[in-house]
Amino acid sequence: MSTSRSSLHLAPRRLTPGPLVCARILGEHIQAARLRDGRPLAELAPLAGLTVPEWESIEAGQAPDNVEHVLVIVMALRLGRSWIPYLSQLWAMARPLPTLGE
Repeated sequence: MSTSRSSLHLAPRRLTPGPLVCARILGEHIQAARLRDGRPLAELAPLAGLTVPEWESIEAGQAPDNVEHVLVIVMALRLGRSWIPYLSQLWAMARPLPTLGE
């Protein structure tokens, strides 16, 4: 019997989702919260300083340009402060890594 370990016996690595997955998850959370809220998007988007198409693009998986948009969306949806760290972290993970020279 061999004493070498098979690769199947190695400890599993934790995988971090990529930016596209994080942006999609962020958008899904925002959409679910909006649907639970019940107010029309035309009412909510201006409360967050966004147009309806901008809000829809966030829900579709396009991460906002800055984290402040996430914060005002949380406020517009009345989600409470407990959501801020989680959604902010998703936003940060959804941002593409800067390339050298930026």
